[in-house]
Amino acid sequence: MSHLAPPELVALIGPPGAGKTTALARLDVRDAVVVGLDRARAEVSCCAADQSATHAAVRRSLATARAALAAGTSVVWDATNARRRERRRLLDLAREQGARTRAVVVLPDLGTALARNATRDPSPCPACGHAERVPDDVVRRMHATISRAVPDLPAEGWDRVDHLDPT
Repeated sequence: MSHLAPPELVALIGPPGAGKTTALARLDVRDAVVVGLDRARAEVSCCAADQSATHAAVRRSLATARAALAAGTSVVWDATNARRRERRRLLDLAREQGARTRAVVVLPDLGTALARNATRDPSPCPACGHAERVPDDVVRRMHATISRAVPDLPAEGWDRVDHLDPT
């Protein structure tokens, strides 16, 4: 009788422009379900930038993640995960499903995050008025919030905390 390892919930943590989605290719997450809030917003609304759709996108994403974990499949949660309460929700979901947890921090210097964000389309969506490019003040605020949180991530309850070089 073989014992399979429990699934893992991997949470990417980084500000807009950090390179989180790009970093997915460097993670060892074969066969994992990737849950991206941008993609979920696009599925429930006019576009990925529609911040008013975030609540519905999170509900949809949590349901997808819960089903995958319940089936024994690992999940990668691709979002900023800047706030502790966002991370707590993921930790609670993983515990509920008996999954291991891993926080993957992708945190370039602020200048790099701002420069990468600046390459995004600044045009507002005609339907919702939001743009793919995140306002610089939001990037700065999230960068600072995540920078302050990084030392405390192990104490939050993550089984593993990794740092990816954002280059």
